Amino acid sequence: MDITITNLEHRYQANSPFERLALYDINLTVEEGTYLTIIGHTGSGKSTLLQHLNGLLKPTKGSLQLGDYQIKAGKKQKQLKAVRRLVGIVFQFPEHQLFEETVEKDIAFGPMNFGMSEKEAIDKAREALALVGLPETVLNRSPFDLSGGQMRRVAIAGVLAMGPEVLVLDEPTAGLDPRGRKEMMDLFYHLHKEHNMTIILVTHSMEDAAAYSDEVIVMHRGTIEMHGTPLEVFSETERLRKLGLDLPETVKFQHMLMEKGMTLPKVALTMEDIVNQVKGMLESGGS
Repeated sequence: MDITITNLEHRYQANSPFERLALYDINLTVEEGTYLTIIGHTGSGKSTLLQHLNGLLKPTKGSLQLGDYQIKAGKKQKQLKAVRRLVGIVFQFPEHQLFEETVEKDIAFGPMNFGMSEKEAIDKAREALALVGLPETVLNRSPFDLSGGQMRRVAIAGVLAMGPEVLVLDEPTAGLDPRGRKEMMDLFYHLHKEHNMTIILVTHSMEDAAAYSDEVIVMHRGTIEMHGTPLEVFSETERLRKLGLDLPETVKFQHMLMEKGMTLPKVALTMEDIVNQVKGMLESGGS
């Protein structure tokens, strides 16, 4: 399912004394199967944009085309339920939304709410549990007896059980330790690669944006400031610095090398690439 956003604008509390422009002039196409990461300062419009992708917020101007469905400013939306099944959103700390007495019931709740029979929903719950790497032995346990990381996986399984084509992630690794964060990011990358799932991620981690993305968007004051591949975006170090954004550790390391008199042929986004470039330079007698 492709996503096309055209001239999107959103104003909070429009036509009131408290009106605030949160998004403007958003034009974007996300092709099916893309891993898109959105970065930017708090307040730049990242989360507001995400909430338009399944109709939680409506545009005050412009439109979104989500596969066969359109959400348009000023037009009554009759197909939001179908859109919300196709576009699943995982917010920060999704484990706080768990409420059922067993893991199985919690994961099956969403599919049943969208019209599946109990048997179909339970089957989907088992499939989703496998996707997030949890054993079926937890199905009959209370989600509140699980570890924090397991609870988050259960919450994500509840979204996956509805069979979305697009998975939208708003800081999904918030509060996790480095190991838990990597496991979670590897999980999303697996869904992207093995199931051709479109991933749209909001993160403050430049490392994650560099390592996993096909495309990166930089939001600034409510609009798209930069858009390109990770290599294209993170090559513009001065522009990113002017926007007050951090750089991936690998890019910072290359600047340290430059201060020592060693300039790599191109910006590297992984340590493996840095090692290979340095090795090549040494073998050819460069500096």
